[in-house]
Amino acid sequence: MGKSFKDQLLALGLVNDKQVKEVKKEQHRKKKQQVGRAAAVVDENLLLAREKAEKKRARDRELNLAREEKLRQRADQARIRQLVDEHRLSLPAEGQAYRFPVQGKIHRIFVSGEIIQGLGEGRLGIIAVDQQFALVPREIAQKIREIDQQSCVSLNSPADNKRADPDDPYAAYQVPDDLMW
Repeated sequence: MGKSFKDQLLALGLVNDKQVKEVKKEQHRKKKQQVGRAAAVVDENLLLAREKAEKKRARDRELNLAREEKLRQRADQARIRQLVDEHRLSLPAEGQAYRFPVQGKIHRIFVSGEIIQGLGEGRLGIIAVDQQFALVPREIAQKIREIDQQSCVSLNSPADNKRADPDDPYAAYQVPDDLMW
C-alpha cells in the first residue's frame, strides 16, 4: 500500500511536522463547527417552535382578558338593572316635561313638580337602563355612577348654601333650577 499524502509531503521535505499538526488542528476545528451548525439548525427550529408557542399563549391571554371584560360588563349591567328595579320611582301618568341632555341629544320625561324639584336639588337622579330612563334616589344613582359612568344620565349636585356670598343683595331671591317657559 502506498504512503499517505501527508507522509509523501514530509518525505519530500515540502512540509514539516509543525505544519502538519496545524493543518490537523484546523481540520478538527472545522469538523467541530460543522457539528455545532447542525445543532444550531435544530436549535433554530426549537426557537421557532418556542416563539410560536409564546405567541399563541399571548393571543390566548388577550382573548381571555377580552372574554373576562365582556363578562364583567354583563355582570355590571345586571347589577345596575337590579338596583334600578329595586329602587325605581314610579312616574306619574301625566306631568310636566323635564328635559335633560344625553350624548348631545335632548330627551324628556314627564314628571310631577315634586320630582322636578328633587332632580334640581340633587335628591334624585336619572339612570339609562335598557334604552329607558328611570328615576332613582341620589345614593343609588351614585352607586350606579361608580359601576358605570355612562348609565348615570343626570345627577345634580345638592344645593350648597355655604357657597353663597354674604354680601349678595339678591340672596333672598332664589332662582329656580328649572325655569318653565
